[in-house]
Amino acid sequence: MTVRVDTPSAVEIPLGPPAEAEVVKARGYWELVFIRFRRDKLAVVSFGFIVFLFAAAFGGAPLAAHLLGHGPTTQFGYGVKDFLPVGPWSHISTADYVGEPGVHKHTLMILGASDQLGRDMFLRILYGAQVSLEVGIFATFGSVSLGVLMGLISGYFRGWVDTVISQMINVVMVFPYLLFVIALQIVAGNRLNAITLGFLPHGVFTLALIFSAFGWFYPARIMRGVVLSLREKEFVEAARMTGASDWRIMKSHLLPHLVAPIIVYSSILVAQNILGEAGLSFLGLGIDPSQASWGTLLSNAPQFYQTDVWILLFPGFAILFTTIAFNLLGDGLRDAFDPRGTL
Repeated sequence: MTVRVDTPSAVEIPLGPPAEAEVVKARGYWELVFIRFRRDKLAVVSFGFIVFLFAAAFGGAPLAAHLLGHGPTTQFGYGVKDFLPVGPWSHISTADYVGEPGVHKHTLMILGASDQLGRDMFLRILYGAQVSLEVGIFATFGSVSLGVLMGLISGYFRGWVDTVISQMINVVMVFPYLLFVIALQIVAGNRLNAITLGFLPHGVFTLALIFSAFGWFYPARIMRGVVLSLREKEFVEAARMTGASDWRIMKSHLLPHLVAPIIVYSSILVAQNILGEAGLSFLGLGIDPSQASWGTLLSNAPQFYQTDVWILLFPGFAILFTTIAFNLLGDGLRDAFDPRGTL
């Protein structure tokens, strides 16, 4: 900073170092999303719980089975006492049945037995998490992919294309899918359940297919509404003027704007699919009872809830905390992607 002194010789007297210009750092869209997201403590905790759940299901389950020395389908005769499953933290004999000759070691059932077959509740909850998460993820991927495609086509082309797809949405919305599931299980249940793609448990492919076929209508309606508002924007008109084809406009100009609602709705839909799997498995229409899943664990609870309440509580809390976590994560992502949110 300098001061000019008006004298015949006009001398400038420096008073200090020149002031530095304040640097303002520009933030990108995804950086702003991350800043808004990390300020939502419930969403951050929910995300941490979901990461822990995936690690426990797909990494911790095989490790626990190795350390305990048995699997989720292993049956223990000593896992049942007085015709009731043993309680949490029980040390039982590894004999196949009561009175089996020979010397047998003992194993620990951390959460007790899950049923009258003496199977380990702790391992079945961990392996059941694999089934529930696989159904939730694959069904969400299928329904959202189909919904985005149909919504994008319907909202962009409008006219008779929009009319046909809208009527398809109306039909799927009112279709009694529970009756369809019952009929499908009777006609082709065994053949569909046998499709594992080399890594899926029996029944996961069937449920993912059913949830995808009957769950795409809601994301289709959401995407259709967003595309209807975007197709009249200036950047779409500019793309048309440059000679871009309709498919190029949809893929390169409209689809990137659908990323935010896709992510938000997918996180919420996973919770709905997990609940759907648990409900169908509880009714005997989902995962095969021999497979470990949270729904099949709950199906045993009505027999013992008056005496062995933990059989109801453990899988029930697993479903409750998981669905709450995905819903809170979805709420946090919705607020984070909202550009009107404060920083």
